[in-house]
Amino acid sequence: MPYTWLWPWLVAGLWLLSGTNHVTAGETSKFLIPVIATSENGGNEYGILPVLVSNDENDQIHTIVAPMYVFNELLGSRASLNLIGFPTEESDYRLIASYTETIERKVLGRYRNYAFGHPRVTLEVEGGFFKDATARFFGLSNQSQEADQTNYTNQEGLMSVTVGYQVTDHFEVQLTERFRDVKIEQGGVDSLPFIGDAFPLATGLSGATILGHRVGALYDSRDDRDTPTRGTFMSAFAELNQNLAEDGSATYQRYRIEYTGLYPSQVSKRLTFVMHAKIQTVFGDDIPFYEQSSLGGETSLRGFGVDRFIAKHSTVLNVEERIQVLSMRIAGTMTELEVAPFIDLGTVFDKFGEDTFERWQLNPGLGFRGIARPNVAARVDVGFGTEGLAVFAGLDFPF
Repeated sequence: MPYTWLWPWLVAGLWLLSGTNHVTAGETSKFLIPVIATSENGGNEYGILPVLVSNDENDQIHTIVAPMYVFNELLGSRASLNLIGFPTEESDYRLIASYTETIERKVLGRYRNYAFGHPRVTLEVEGGFFKDATARFFGLSNQSQEADQTNYTNQEGLMSVTVGYQVTDHFEVQLTERFRDVKIEQGGVDSLPFIGDAFPLATGLSGATILGHRVGALYDSRDDRDTPTRGTFMSAFAELNQNLAEDGSATYQRYRIEYTGLYPSQVSKRLTFVMHAKIQTVFGDDIPFYEQSSLGGETSLRGFGVDRFIAKHSTVLNVEERIQVLSMRIAGTMTELEVAPFIDLGTVFDKFGEDTFERWQLNPGLGFRGIARPNVAARVDVGFGTEGLAVFAGLDFPF
């Protein structure tokens, strides 16, 4: 379509106006951030990020509005909006919307309430729609080769609802229902082959409609949910999944155990050692490749792109030292700046046996964090893997 590159500019302008109107009547700070980013899958992009931060009467962040315009080397112009709000001490919401010149679209939202009608009842709802035109597939197993890299567009509609009950101050039981509808289409990276041509027998190429039923429990003794400095978080769940696209006859099970521990240094309050570990297993037949366990990305192996390694089972260990280097007032809010050298170690596999943990991936890296307690932790993590450099950014800790 002629002049499609104009649409992201128009959308960015409209979102900037709407964002200006959304901020609260309290103290509001405005500033402009240049965007220079790169990722293993998405390539390089450059742009601008206006940020509007609104504080409440207690000098805590109430609303963050961040419309953005970037130019991506693979997909062209993109306009996006990030909207984060903290209406009460026990609730928050997040909206991400974007429009890209080529293929990609995204509208994702999340709402969390840790006292939903009762002090011990929690609720988390998230859902939306997106098209990721830079998704990659290298084949299954930890033996997959970089030379076998393929591209596709991952189109998804998703919804999940989690209701929890806090049995004690630290222990909670949860029930989750999730829905995921996936379609695989031609990708946006012309230099790579399409997954359907290189891996025509990959399970899930025709799409899937997944309904998952999950029972879980968690233990959380951290001093804060979003920007913790000490404590332990542990979670486990068992999940039964149905592929409704196969008349509900294709079922499989998923199990996960996860641990995060934060250990402040006895030498200096500026130092915090963090350890994170996760084991996930999936059992069953005819499981779509995007429903199996994977490593690569901002919360696992940060030296590789998202979903670099895929198989039925995965295990990962992350360690990092969070070092506070500066504390200062930015945009009306006390902000801490951290550096975080880290090491990630993990592997994927299909069977438990002698060669289960044969080929581990190890990548070191360095993280940079800006923290506005108690709500926001902006980060950039740079990982170094065997296939090059990977960079990830976000508005939360990786774990």
